Amino acid sequence: MKNILLSAASAILLSGAAQATEDFHAKEFHQSNCTGCHDSKVYTRSNRRVDSLPRLESQVRMCDANLGKKLFDDDILSLTRYLNDNYYHFKK
Repeated sequence: MKNILLSAASAILLSGAAQATEDFHAKEFHQSNCTGCHDSKVYTRSNRRVDSLPRLESQVRMCDANLGKKLFDDDILSLTRYLNDNYYHFKK
């Protein structure tokens, strides 16, 4: 019985995580959360700190922690992909 309850609880949590990730829109999240601290010039300036795709993901994770948003890993990757596709253009 205990295993059945644990399995059911896990399924509920996982379905909630999947739903949250499906509903995540990187562009809208960026516009409503990231641009409050900086504009897009931070991505294109010549002396930017982010110089690789792994560093970009690390920066997104740091910003997520600073904002206290607690994004899912898939959402972090989606936001990283959005920023890379629109500003950084690092090879994948």
